[in-house]
Amino acid sequence: MEFGYFKKPVIKKTTKCIPISNKEEITIGFIKRFYTNKVEKLIDHIFDEFYVNVEVMDSNSNMIVKAIENKSLQSMLRSNWVIECKDKGRLLLEDRTKIKINPMMKLIINDTIYYLKKDFSNRRVRLENSEQTIAEITYDKIIPPATVSIEKKQGDLSLHLIACLYYIFMLRE
Repeated sequence: MEFGYFKKPVIKKTTKCIPISNKEEITIGFIKRFYTNKVEKLIDHIFDEFYVNVEVMDSNSNMIVKAIENKSLQSMLRSNWVIECKDKGRLLLEDRTKIKINPMMKLIINDTIYYLKKDFSNRRVRLENSEQTIAEITYDKIIPPATVSIEKKQGDLSLHLIACLYYIFMLRE
């Protein structure tokens, strides 16, 4: 079982690197939000959380996971991201939320489907497939800077990928 944590930023639009640490408080990576160009940044400041692009790096600042949001007419109704993962290749993440109080995202890796879910009035977010819970993500308080804890129970998804998925989930919440 792997464990990692990071501090939720006070400002959602920040593009600073946020360190991801393990139980021994050793930095295992960094996570940050980014914009692909200045126009994206301007539009995002006008329309709240319009573009959500996330990059996760290892402790040496080498890119491991990069998630870029697709913007098209089809994605205006349901957001989706193309995720480039160093060990898993190209993945697809879709927002499957029906009502705001129960957010849900769907991740497709080859033929396996994973769901990132949060129930109403619960601090726990679960990453699961049809058979088992892969990881549980919790936070200690609602008001930032909250500490986000990631507990990977099983499966072959990396802690960096799980952190990226949750960061997107958190920004869209």
